[in-house]
Amino acid sequence: MPKPAIDVLVIGAGPAGCAAAITAARAGARVLVLDRASFPRPKTCGDAVSNRGAKVIDELGQTRDALLGIPHAIVRAGAAILPDGTRVGRSFGHEPGYIVPRLHLDDLLRRMLESSDAELRQGVKVRRLIVERERIVGAASDGHEWRAPITIAADGPGSLAWAALGLEYQRGRQLAVACTGYYEGVEFGDAAGVSEHYFELELPCGYGWAFPPVDGLANVGVYQRADHFERGGHKLPRLLDRFVARHPERFAAARLHQKIRVWSLPLAVAPRPPAGPGVLACGDAGRFIDPLSGEGIWQALHTGRLAGQHAIAALSRGLDARAVRAYQRDCERAIIWPSMLRLGVQEAMRTLVSTGIYRRPLIKRALAWGYEGDALEITKRTS
Repeated sequence: MPKPAIDVLVIGAGPAGCAAAITAARAGARVLVLDRASFPRPKTCGDAVSNRGAKVIDELGQTRDALLGIPHAIVRAGAAILPDGTRVGRSFGHEPGYIVPRLHLDDLLRRMLESSDAELRQGVKVRRLIVERERIVGAASDGHEWRAPITIAADGPGSLAWAALGLEYQRGRQLAVACTGYYEGVEFGDAAGVSEHYFELELPCGYGWAFPPVDGLANVGVYQRADHFERGGHKLPRLLDRFVARHPERFAAARLHQKIRVWSLPLAVAPRPPAGPGVLACGDAGRFIDPLSGEGIWQALHTGRLAGQHAIAALSRGLDARAVRAYQRDCERAIIWPSMLRLGVQEAMRTLVSTGIYRRPLIKRALAWGYEGDALEITKRTS
């Protein structure tokens, strides 16, 4: 039987797909990456890259401080703002995070990808994964097929891997929704370089955010777990408008620069992320979004690297059930189980805010202690 021309086929060239492809290609695999977009392209996102995420990007690019070379804002601290205006802060000290619009972040990763031995084909819309004898053997567009012993699905929410594996779309507490816009004229005052998260009565199991501006535009949005969002009965753009109106100290002079965008976030709250014979899903396709913070870029980068590493390890014997389970276990240890603990923190915050118990001095001290540290943190380090 002739040897396949591709060892690893990657669907999607976002953070997860680039991390997977670079990792596999540098280990000697023949890697092809397909993406329906043509880069650079915008991507709806909160644009937050944690210090741990920035470190992975440097490692993928084999450089230092890669994010400083593209448009960015440095995040030196975070703040949780409670309904009575109390601010609880945390410092990132000598390991700052960043706000980087995905237009620039993803194009940086695309350049890193193309500097590896992986091949990228842009403007290719993959329609389905090819399943033969209960195994994924490649992918197909309208007029072409690509076959490989291992496929890595990094194609975001609603991944083609879900349908190929017979998985349903997540809903309820397994899904979150978010709405974001870019605003000019946001007044941060003495909170320059601080990423703010507002925990509010109208956003149970969620928050509103205001992030430091990049080129004069601040990423502002609302995030909420889908089960509570559906109970609220409001559209996401309306929730964003109301959030902005509640905070004239920030937004009195703010003007929406681009249209508001809405997206969904599959949460890391169920074991055994999507994977099966011949296929591994990573990033949003693997359902790895943090339920408490809504973050997903570090998770995408980390699980992309894991997928690339496990693909290399499985090339000699094939991506069988044993290899699939090994990948899932690594993802569970790194992301799923910590995220389940953070889901509990999210529920506790909902109760504290809805009942007003957060106003008690002892509770505020406990919140400050927990927020300042990183004992339950996944994506970042504090100092």
